[in-house]
Amino acid sequence: MSIRSRGIVLQAIKYSDSSLIAKIFTETAGLQSYLIKGAYGRKSKFRAALFQPMTLVDFVGSNRPNKELHFMTEIGLEMPYNSIPFNMQKNAVVLFISELLTKTIREEEANSSLFDFIHRSMEWLDLCQSKFADFPLYFSLELSRYLGFYPKPDASRSLPVFDLLNGQFISDVPSHTYYVTAPLGDYLANLCHCQLENIDSMELSNTHRRQLLAVLIDYYKLHVPGFRGMQSQDVLRTVME
Repeated sequence: MSIRSRGIVLQAIKYSDSSLIAKIFTETAGLQSYLIKGAYGRKSKFRAALFQPMTLVDFVGSNRPNKELHFMTEIGLEMPYNSIPFNMQKNAVVLFISELLTKTIREEEANSSLFDFIHRSMEWLDLCQSKFADFPLYFSLELSRYLGFYPKPDASRSLPVFDLLNGQFISDVPSHTYYVTAPLGDYLANLCHCQLENIDSMELSNTHRRQLLAVLIDYYKLHVPGFRGMQSQDVLRTVME
């Protein structure tokens, strides 16, 4: 079955001296894996550079029913980035986001709202000229909305304790150990009310940014089966400081 779709490259793994396997979150078919033969060849139309993490592509795929691995017949950039490839800090953010998505997205069916969220977020990051240090926090929290465990309503300073296990803000410390109190509970509540366009208003210190990122990673560990943490977390923290 042939499909034409926009896609977001999540991960590319070298398969042989000349080939790679790319995991792509597609607009029309969800998460799909493609064997790209000859990607490292000089004359290949499927250049390895097209499969860098979070690249936005437009492609034609030959998807085989009941198979985990498919093939491509055409591919090109859907939207080239202007700043991300040349900015070390943005590269660190991209690696973090691609790892987070690779470890959480499982569905092999269209999810237009999730696709649009990721696509819009990457466009914003590319165009942003400054103050994007809190973007990974915003993206991680907002992604949980599409994965089904976004914090329940009533995120406010009057409920300063965040219960990670039940995903809600509460007034008193729960009986279990999976919770955070002020000021992190307050910052998380603020983040819940924050829009992408004004995330620079968070004005977090590096210490609180690191702590809040760790809280969100723990939140994912509790709600995503098999999620054990992020390898890119330390690199992101170092670069963003």
